[in-house]
Amino acid sequence: MSGLQEEYLQHQTKIEQLRLSIQYIRWYLVSLILLCLISAIIFFCYFTSYITNFIWSIGFTILTLTCLLFVPKLLTHYRDIHFIKKTDLVLQGICLASGILMGINIIVLHFSLPDTLISVSDVHILIALFITSAHIIGLTFLTQQPRYFYLLFIPSTVPLIIGQFTHSQITQLPFYFAYNLAFVATLLCAYATQRNYQKISQLLFKNKQLVQVAEQHTQWAEELCVQLQQEVNKSKDIEAQLQFNNHLLEQKVRERTYDLTKMNERLESHHHNLAFAHETAGIRPWDWDIEKQKLEITFFDQQKQTQNTPLHLKSILERIHPNDRKLFDERLKEHLEGKSDHFNITFRILRRNGSWRWIHDVGRVISRDPKTNKALRMVGMTRDIHQEKKDQEHLRLSAIVLEQAAEGIFILDEKLNYIEVNPYYEKLTGFSKSELLSQQLFNITINQKLQQQQFHDSITQQLLKTGEYMGQFDEKFTSGKSVYLWLHINAVKDEYNQIINYIGFARDLTDQKRQEQHLSYLKNYDSLTHLPNRFYYYNQLHQYLVNPSYSFKNLALIRINIDRFRAFNEFLNNDSGDELLKQFAQRLRLTNINAILVAYLNGDDFAIIYEISPIHPNIEQYCQNILQALNAPFYIDEQEYFITASIGVACFPEHGRQIDHLNNHAEQALSEAKRLGGNTISYYCNKTTNPYKTADLEQELRKAIQNDEFVVYYQPKINLNDKSIKGFEALIRWQHPEKGLVMPNMFIPFAERSSLISDIGKVVLDKVGKQLQEWKKAGYADVRVSVNIVAQQIHRGLLLSDLDEVLDTYHLDGSNLELEITESALLDNTDNVKKLLHSIKERNISIALDDFGTGYSSLAYLTEYPIDVLKIDRAFVSKIGDQKQEAIVNAMIAMGKSMGLKLVAEGVETEEQVIYLQKQQCDFLQGFFFSRPLHPNQILQYLQTNTHI
Repeated sequence: MSGLQEEYLQHQTKIEQLRLSIQYIRWYLVSLILLCLISAIIFFCYFTSYITNFIWSIGFTILTLTCLLFVPKLLTHYRDIHFIKKTDLVLQGICLASGILMGINIIVLHFSLPDTLISVSDVHILIALFITSAHIIGLTFLTQQPRYFYLLFIPSTVPLIIGQFTHSQITQLPFYFAYNLAFVATLLCAYATQRNYQKISQLLFKNKQLVQVAEQHTQWAEELCVQLQQEVNKSKDIEAQLQFNNHLLEQKVRERTYDLTKMNERLESHHHNLAFAHETAGIRPWDWDIEKQKLEITFFDQQKQTQNTPLHLKSILERIHPNDRKLFDERLKEHLEGKSDHFNITFRILRRNGSWRWIHDVGRVISRDPKTNKALRMVGMTRDIHQEKKDQEHLRLSAIVLEQAAEGIFILDEKLNYIEVNPYYEKLTGFSKSELLSQQLFNITINQKLQQQQFHDSITQQLLKTGEYMGQFDEKFTSGKSVYLWLHINAVKDEYNQIINYIGFARDLTDQKRQEQHLSYLKNYDSLTHLPNRFYYYNQLHQYLVNPSYSFKNLALIRINIDRFRAFNEFLNNDSGDELLKQFAQRLRLTNINAILVAYLNGDDFAIIYEISPIHPNIEQYCQNILQALNAPFYIDEQEYFITASIGVACFPEHGRQIDHLNNHAEQALSEAKRLGGNTISYYCNKTTNPYKTADLEQELRKAIQNDEFVVYYQPKINLNDKSIKGFEALIRWQHPEKGLVMPNMFIPFAERSSLISDIGKVVLDKVGKQLQEWKKAGYADVRVSVNIVAQQIHRGLLLSDLDEVLDTYHLDGSNLELEITESALLDNTDNVKKLLHSIKERNISIALDDFGTGYSSLAYLTEYPIDVLKIDRAFVSKIGDQKQEAIVNAMIAMGKSMGLKLVAEGVETEEQVIYLQKQQCDFLQGFFFSRPLHPNQILQYLQTNTHI
């Protein structure tokens, strides 16, 4: 503490002590008056005849003290230095007067009591009580200033001190010795009490100073709040270009502003919140003592406590970037010389880790020498703006990217009006930026056709509903430009999840589309013959067979092969062979105008897909026309050649429903035509379809049952609500020791015509039960498997016993099984069938009606039998896309839902079918789209990796 501060503290302490002395002096005088009254009463009661002088002395003392009691009330203006001295003298006079009066009373008391009536010890005891009480009162009220107490103490003790020398009797020496001890103790107590009072006064004044400093800090904090708000306002200009971040930042600023206003309620809360705001904004207040070249920077720790770190300006200047040092020195010099109102600069400073950090420094001189105007003290704050600089750089780069991007970029408002576009988008649309702004998204396109309007409306609705669109399409602008456009638009939402803008990206794919079309042509067409190639042929054939949008009921696959082409090619040359293929392809194209597809497969192999219908020539006549067209000569290198061909024909669905079967059968027919010598038409014969003879098949099936050659595959059923695996359908396969895996359509129809189907059905139930037990041990106890049951199993009367045997043998619950029964199984002996189905239901086994809608009276079964599940046949599912077929599917689902039944759609193979059935709220799906039938060894791995599809 400096000498000036010490002097000021002493002065203020003296003022405080004087104020307390004025207050306590009145209580002191009142206490003395009471002491005198009590003494007068005591002596009046016990020594009435001998205390006349004492009574007068006491009375005079009381009167004098009462008069002095009103003197302190006049002492109110004690701040003036001259008045303080006068007041101090008055108080000293009061204390001296009271001390003299006490001494006089002691003398009067001593001489007023005759020795004959009262013992010496009693006199001393009375005097001791009187003087001790007076001293105690003085200690209580006069120790603020030690001289006040001494002015009381010395006059009141003088009579007793003098009495030691005038009355030297041996009997009185102990009393005087006790007086001396009491006087010394009283002086020590007075000294100690005065020291304590002085310390307390100094502490009280220091406390007031601290309160004043705290109030000053509060004022500084408010100024910093204002400066912080100014900085926030400056930041808003930068953040205006990023709307999304702007809303978030505004919210944070509002929160901080609210916190800052709450700081004014309490100093500590204000301090903590201000520290938080400073730390978050990177602000560090600093205080520079220019004379001492000492710089203090305030930091905030994690508990938001301030820490003033002293630094030397030289160490700061050494860390400033060399390119910024000159400007820093100039700005600082200008402000120190008073040429600027504020010191304001942005510069880079070196951090301890070796990196440069952008800093914004603002300061102001708050103290100058009044004579020389030299700056003495300067305060300010430092803010880390490194992130803002990076953000500005990012904004600049974003603007450059927006301007130089190689694709169209545009921004829309919430109503899909243009508010910003880049140059590439102007070039893409043929409009300038001024022409695009405020236009609606599709107002710049040609919308004359209803189909185009509906397409644009669908995009708009999708944006408003989902906030996103991405697609490719042809677009014509009113500027005259026409492009194949790739468009991707995403919504930008605020913190309330409300759409405020859309950001779009557009790309001209016209050239790419042309290239794709060219590549597609090369992919799908043969460059030599210009006919569709093998890939395109197989792809289209697949679509014709499985896509419900094609309504072909009967098709013919015609395979054509040039007879002796290899010899012709070797006889001439490859160029001549290529020319023959070209002319052959051209003749096929011109001859087969009514064909669905004419394709070149490879080598000398051609294929034709032909629809068999009443309006077209029959297949025999059609093939004859082809051979007749080929009878005309071919001219190659000015030479005439006669070429013949072999033709093989297979028909759909007569000769097969699958592509591989049809192609194999057509190739077999073609091979037969070539075997007959060529220039011939051969038709596939169904007699060769099944390689098994009836007698051999029955014998092999019986052997297969004995040798356990049947394998059960499992196809998953998917719950549409949560994409979980609902269960499986058991599908039998025959693992033939010689012919390999035989599909069920090769032996099940024969088994149904014989008694073997019941035995095979029992084998399936047993294998399913065993498999369920294994899955249960593996932790999948809730898996349900549906098993197909045929009419023979129902009517033979052994189904219940077979079911009970499986449930008991493998310790299964009925809920693990589901029986799929066809409509044909319910036609005969309906009463017994109903009884059987109810018995099955009592075992908690679910019942499903398979191939629903393909029988005679499907609707009756829904109410007459205890059916739980309806299975929509693949015949209806495969034709989803056809309005009439969709109406049937919708009716099935609606009817099943209204009756509380679950619905399973089988044969699902495309995503379009999944989307449609999900929209119609079908419960479960099954088909190749999700999984092919799986071998039992694959199921556990499938369940572990595909709990949800």
